[in-house]
Amino acid sequence: MTDRSRVVRAFVVALVAGLALGFATQDLQAKLPGNWNTLANSGVVWVVFAFTVTAVLRLAAGWSAVLGFITLVGALAGYYASARFIDDVTSSGSTMAVWLFAALVGGPVFGVAGSWWSAGGAVRSTGSWWSAGGGRLRSEGRLWQLSRPVVAVALLSGAFLAEGIYFLGQVENKQASGLVEIVLAVLAPMMLARTNRDRLTGLLLLLPLGLLGMAFYRLLNALLAA
Repeated sequence: MTDRSRVVRAFVVALVAGLALGFATQDLQAKLPGNWNTLANSGVVWVVFAFTVTAVLRLAAGWSAVLGFITLVGALAGYYASARFIDDVTSSGSTMAVWLFAALVGGPVFGVAGSWWSAGGAVRSTGSWWSAGGGRLRSEGRLWQLSRPVVAVALLSGAFLAEGIYFLGQVENKQASGLVEIVLAVLAPMMLARTNRDRLTGLLLLLPLGLLGMAFYRLLNALLAA
C-alpha cells in the first residue's frame, strides 16, 4: 500500500509542475522565433511532461493516471491564468473545455505510461504485457515483444509522429518543427527502450499509434471548430 503522505506530496509536485509548465508555455510563445514558438505550445511537450512527472514520482499506475491528469490540468490553469492576468488575453469557455477534455484523455494515458516505463527500469523490460516488465515468455526467440515499458515508449513516439505530421500538413510555416518531431518519433524507441528487441517493437508500434494520435488531433480540431 502506498504511504498517504507520499501520495499527497506527489499530488502537490504534479500540480506545481503543471502550473510552472503552463506559465512557461505562455511566456515562451512570445519569445521563441517564428518556426519554433509552436513547440512552446505543443501537445507533445505537455504529455512528455506528464510522462516525466509520473516516471520520477514512481507511484502505482492508478495513482499515476490521476497525477498525469493533475499535471495537465495544472498546466491549463497556469497557461490561462498567465494569459488572463499577465497578458490580458481571454479564451472562450468552449476552447478551454476542449483542452480540458484533451487533458482528461492524455493525462491518464501518459501518466500511466510514465509509471510503466519507470517500473520497467528495475526489471527486464522484455517481459509480458501483463507483467511490470520482468517475466520471460516462452517464445524467447521472438524478434519483437510487447511489454508495458515498450508500449509506454511507443506512446511517446506515436505522439511525436502525430504532431509532427500535423505540423507539416496543417500548420503553415511550421515544417521545420514538424520534421524535428518526426525525427524524435523514430529516435525515442532507440534511446528509451532497454534492449534491441524492445527498440524493434517500439518502431513496429510507431505507425499504428501515430495514426491513433492523428485521429485524436482531428477530433480536437473538429471540436475547436464547432
